[in-house]
Amino acid sequence: MNLTRRRMLSSLGAGAGAYALSDTFWPASAGAENLTADELPLLIFCEFNGAWDTLLSLDPRDHTDSRFNDPAGSVYTGYEMVAEEDGAIEALMSNNNSGLVTPNGSNISFGPAIGDLASHFEDLCVLRGVNMGTLTHEVGRRYFLTGKFPRGLAASGSAMATFWVNEHTTTTPIPNLVIRSETFNEGLDPKASGLKITGYQDLSKVLRSLNASLDPGAKGAAALAALQSDPSCLDRQLDVGGMTSAYRASFEKALVFSEGTLWQHFNFIRNPPENSAIYDLYQAFGLNPANPNSGNALAGPRGQAAIAAQALTNNIAQAVSVQLASGIDHHDEDWATDHAPALRDGFNALASLISYLKTTLDSNGKPFWDRTTIMAVSDFARTPNINPRGGRDHHLSSACLVAGRGIKGNQVIGGTTDNNYSGRPINMTTGAPDDITGQILRPPDIHRTVLDAAGLPYEHIANQDPVLVKAMLG
Repeated sequence: MNLTRRRMLSSLGAGAGAYALSDTFWPASAGAENLTADELPLLIFCEFNGAWDTLLSLDPRDHTDSRFNDPAGSVYTGYEMVAEEDGAIEALMSNNNSGLVTPNGSNISFGPAIGDLASHFEDLCVLRGVNMGTLTHEVGRRYFLTGKFPRGLAASGSAMATFWVNEHTTTTPIPNLVIRSETFNEGLDPKASGLKITGYQDLSKVLRSLNASLDPGAKGAAALAALQSDPSCLDRQLDVGGMTSAYRASFEKALVFSEGTLWQHFNFIRNPPENSAIYDLYQAFGLNPANPNSGNALAGPRGQAAIAAQALTNNIAQAVSVQLASGIDHHDEDWATDHAPALRDGFNALASLISYLKTTLDSNGKPFWDRTTIMAVSDFARTPNINPRGGRDHHLSSACLVAGRGIKGNQVIGGTTDNNYSGRPINMTTGAPDDITGQILRPPDIHRTVLDAAGLPYEHIANQDPVLVKAMLG
């Protein structure tokens, strides 16, 4: 997709048609704090696009158990099928035929495609048996993005990241950065709308300084600033559909972008000076300094995660939505060859991102990780058995990963049955399966709990009757 500066800036105001009514329906929280960029709660929303196999990742089974190693069974791990095609899983299975990855001290057992992410078990909260209520990709994806079940295929409400930054939209240059994912704004401040990009090169179109011939000069800049300082009566009259507000929001951000001081953080050049910020970033994300785009790495999960790291640790964004896997809707033989590597690459990139945030300090001398929350989701899950084409189809009971600020780590909440992999009701206080009095876990419940942990209201999803999952809270 060819992204121009105009098209990208216009996305800042996308979905703002109801902005004129936003003060009526979504007034600013009375307790909203005036936080600096180094105090903001940060969000990373990770998408694995196409429906992940949770048996290979977040909701595995022991392959040595006869109930789960029979290809004709209702729940079949298929680990040996994957091991035939994947050297990393073959090596794991040769040392541990169960296929389970359970680090020392971990209360969580992961599947064989979890990769480096397992090393962060102390921070991770895995939610199993999440009922997605759909087997349609667009519906499942947008359900988890907004916490509200879509209207047909259309998203209902604003994306989690949009709502997250809504109270602090003037603190960072790009409050809501969206990398290869979707974003929605329904009635919130247009400044909270996501800026959508496909990669680091797109940022050059909006973050590099203007051509010198287009520079308005000091007097021109002052005149433009005065023009934008306060909406005129005409602006207000024309704002019935929110378009004027969207334009003004985009204009303010465009002024910041045109200064050209932010591009340096995404200038992923070859052979940067050793110990420079870009060189250190390459080291952290396993990118070759001599050729960081070797194997198209910058377009893959590591490159996307590196963009997220730069945006967050340089106070450019407060929330980043990033797609760490795509094209994983493997219904055929490509499930055995391609699915596990795609998941592992995404999980490895997420692990590197967490490590980077843990070791990078803000101006207060504290790790960025201390105020970061992560959600990792997919459209839904894949069936626990293999279809006649050698792949897995769509399955309602999925899993979700939440970690970071306000979240109790090193725990599993909920579960799926051993006979058909259906989600089990859970006790929302303890997180344990409770088939008698428990409740089925849904995306709205997770949204409410994550927002509660961040001190944000959840009234925008109240029509879903979201339940607080107390067991998640740290």
